[in-house]
Amino acid sequence: MSDTFDHTKPLLSVKDLTVEFGSGEFAVRAVDRISYDLHPNKTLAIVGESGSGKSISSLAVLGLLKHLGGRVTSGSLTFQSAVLNQQVDLAQMSETELRKIRGNEIAMIFQEPMTSLNPVFTIGSQMGETLSLHQQLSKRDARAKALEFLDLVRLPNAKRLLDSFPHQLSGGMRQRVMIAMALCCQPKILIADEPTTALDVTIQAQILHIIRDLQAELGTSVIFISHDMGVVSEMADDVLVMKASKFVETGPVTEVLGTPKEPYTRALLAAVPRIGAMTGTDAPKLFDIPGQDTGNTSVEAKPVDHSAPVLEIENLTTRYDIRGGLLNRVTHRVHAAEDISFNIYPGETLALVGESGSGKSTVGKTIQQLVDPVSGKMRHNGRDIFSLPAAERKAFRQQTQYVFQDPFGSLNPRKTVGESLIEPARVHGLVTNEAEARDKVADLLTKVDLPPEHATRYPHQFSGGQRQRLCIARALASDPGLIIADEAVSALDVSVQAQVVNLLMDLQAKQGLSYLFITHDMAVVERISHRVAVMYLGQIVEMGSRRQIFENPQHDYTKRLLSAVPVLNPGQRPTRAPLDGEIPSATRAVGDEPVPVNLRSVADGHFVAT
Repeated sequence: MSDTFDHTKPLLSVKDLTVEFGSGEFAVRAVDRISYDLHPNKTLAIVGESGSGKSISSLAVLGLLKHLGGRVTSGSLTFQSAVLNQQVDLAQMSETELRKIRGNEIAMIFQEPMTSLNPVFTIGSQMGETLSLHQQLSKRDARAKALEFLDLVRLPNAKRLLDSFPHQLSGGMRQRVMIAMALCCQPKILIADEPTTALDVTIQAQILHIIRDLQAELGTSVIFISHDMGVVSEMADDVLVMKASKFVETGPVTEVLGTPKEPYTRALLAAVPRIGAMTGTDAPKLFDIPGQDTGNTSVEAKPVDHSAPVLEIENLTTRYDIRGGLLNRVTHRVHAAEDISFNIYPGETLALVGESGSGKSTVGKTIQQLVDPVSGKMRHNGRDIFSLPAAERKAFRQQTQYVFQDPFGSLNPRKTVGESLIEPARVHGLVTNEAEARDKVADLLTKVDLPPEHATRYPHQFSGGQRQRLCIARALASDPGLIIADEAVSALDVSVQAQVVNLLMDLQAKQGLSYLFITHDMAVVERISHRVAVMYLGQIVEMGSRRQIFENPQHDYTKRLLSAVPVLNPGQRPTRAPLDGEIPSATRAVGDEPVPVNLRSVADGHFVAT
């Protein structure tokens, strides 16, 4: 930054910021008179429920509101710009001036990586464009720097990924690409909007370490938007709490999270799942949400019936071919799932956990028949699904529903949410007329705590957390027996996450639902699951009851996963060591098969890879 600036002053000063969408009597105030100061080399965390205005306030800083139909109606955004060598009001700047700052001095990691990356350009070309525009690097130098930052965020086979397209990457890998893209110009301010939402805990710990290192090296200031209070307590110097577009409470992290003054802040903290809170208990527990009478007791569910599994997976193997060379032959394979075996029983929740790219989602998609396996068997109520004719497979699809990781990508933007919600019921013949359809949609929306009148809205009119609730409602539409929830609560803020987890457990208690719960959030796993299977590089390395895995982990990888979970301890920086060494990959040359792991029994129902 230019020495002409006063370093004691805030780098960014937001005063009475008000943002509205629409006009006249239809105007919606998304941000209502928010004020904060961001100082050099400091981190401000903005927390609050989904739809509270956290992300909109950050988009105002980047001058992106006009592209979404919003506008700043009052207030100022004063920024000390080194590129323009003067103090400027971001709210009053032209698009041409903003382009000099956006991405260069102020960069943003967006919440939804799939919709933030251009699907028709490779990762390397998208990162190279940013570097060429702001740092005037040659194509060769830009590629080298892009590779350096992809390595920095611990992406395996980073050199190959430069020539990959976004759809070829997992959700967690796409999020790391977004982080690398935001960091590559080494900005003065980094706005991180849920930057670790899609990441497993080990990579999350690494990314947070990278952001802290960047701060130490470059004096970068960070606006950290998150619903993960553990992450906020580790990262933030100051916290701003928002509710329904308004400011609630602000101050140092030790005060706001340690001794909150406002009831709303206390309610948010009460909904935070704390790892270790379930020690000594066997059954899942409802979250204790202030104002809701849950009693925080074990769910009164029907006991899990272990006599006959609803789903049996036996030696399931799924691989993806990678072609290359002049003849476009298969040269490598991604061993996404290797020799996977487990059972799910009626009324049981089996959690599948592991790092991004470990094969968790591949297992879920193979069960849902979205991906064809190489080998293995899958029996539903004793019938081998892979050998059934297409018509009978359809009945299995009705009984097995999927909640995808990316809620925006899995909702049709041209259909109202009511049309999207009722579609599975129509396909399987569960509704016969419009009156039934309307009643069903209203019931589904009510189940996920959304007003029935929202049925006429479109997906873009909902926040990220609200869209995920819509996806859960759609999964319930065909009255399934098994729901595969792929990161179903990762995009939700803590209070809504607690409500949705309680909802899932209530539905399980009432309807005897079974869940395959694919997630990286170990604290939620501890709360909701009966059994846990830990995956590493496409193979299960440990499996047992929730209590066995959390209270007596045996495999080194399971221990590493648990140690990486952020702990709500305001102001205390973590002491865990960053990951080092070569980044493992499930991609292998043709003929180089992975060594199959053998699971040995260490206790009744507790198995560990040898």
